[in-house]
Amino acid sequence: MEVKKIIGVLSFSLLLISCANETSKTPDKVFESKIQNDPCKSEMLENKYVVLWEDGTFSYEEGTSEANFKATFVQNNLQKIKKVYYDRRIKFLSDSEITSNSSVSSFASSAPEQLWGQRMIQAEEVWNQNYLGEGVLVGVVDSYVDTTHSQLKNQIYTNIKEIPDNGIDDDDNGYIDDYRGMNFTGEKNYVIKNEHGTHVGGIIASNHAGLMKGMAPKAKIIPAPFITNDGSGSLGDAIKAMNYVTEQGAKVINASWGGGVCVTSLKEAFQAITDKGVLIVVAAGNDGNDLDYTPSYPAAFSLPGQITVGASNENDYMAYFSNSSFNLVHLAAPGDFIFSTTPSEKYNYLKGTSMAAPFVSGAAAVLWGAFPKATAVQIKEALVKSVDVTANHEFRVISKGRLNLAKAFTYMGK
Repeated sequence: MEVKKIIGVLSFSLLLISCANETSKTPDKVFESKIQNDPCKSEMLENKYVVLWEDGTFSYEEGTSEANFKATFVQNNLQKIKKVYYDRRIKFLSDSEITSNSSVSSFASSAPEQLWGQRMIQAEEVWNQNYLGEGVLVGVVDSYVDTTHSQLKNQIYTNIKEIPDNGIDDDDNGYIDDYRGMNFTGEKNYVIKNEHGTHVGGIIASNHAGLMKGMAPKAKIIPAPFITNDGSGSLGDAIKAMNYVTEQGAKVINASWGGGVCVTSLKEAFQAITDKGVLIVVAAGNDGNDLDYTPSYPAAFSLPGQITVGASNENDYMAYFSNSSFNLVHLAAPGDFIFSTTPSEKYNYLKGTSMAAPFVSGAAAVLWGAFPKATAVQIKEALVKSVDVTANHEFRVISKGRLNLAKAFTYMGK
């Protein structure tokens, strides 16, 4: 009898604890905390929210006001919601990336050798063995990519289950007309004016039949623009774009953008994607800072499935503008005066860690094409541990060196 009483008391106590846990969750508690004098306040998008659910998925919601959103949507779904973040503006890393919007000819007197980066990292040694990234999908989560450029049009992933431009979700995957990537900017009938996405895409995968030689010309890129021509997008749209390319089968995602300290909520999205075996390549940023002391995100997330890339110049030194860190930036790659494709059948030299990251994304695609059973962790290890390190001017990065594709390929074959 006493045993039954004890069991009954314990059961009642556990029930009370369970109820207490459920009732302790309130709309205010699941909302991202507001900080007095928040430096990110100006980056918040009014009445737009990123919702992290208890099952690890995200959704993107809007309300007429924060109070109304909490009282209706959040309250009605409270037990299923883990966290609600304010949607925020995301931008390209800094204006220093864009050297000019003019044609390549304007740089004839000042630019280094046209494809100095590819030569310095010994890409041709691997290309000559016919390892070109075949069968690998790379997500270009960026601004618009000119998919009609002659050196890119055959490098774009095609969703053969979708009929283009019919306004119908033919393959029932939740996206309408995602025949050659998916537009997450919300804009329609746009003209591509920003060079960034096309330039990044060209570094990764442009064919070798023209002026440019992409790192992985047999790979396919999945364009998922979330940044508009003005160089900005939103946190929610970035997450949607990354999830999309992951769903399509991307093994590598190139993220040449950032939001300073204002996008720390991206970390859970990055973690969820890397948990699926995807390698995310992130630009370190162009403020000339040490990320150990002045962190910027997503560069400083430091996740196992992430590589953060600083920029090197043609003299094989750290570019003056590149962020660095002996704990958070993994390696350097060519990022100063980088030649690549730009919209409307043009080419240009741009600079920035935005240009260094796709060298690493393309290198990862080449390695994965050659070693298709490799994991993201193995690809990352090969890239980081095979760098060129030159005495007396080691790079301010974890590996102390600069990307070398030929050495990474040899490392993978051990």
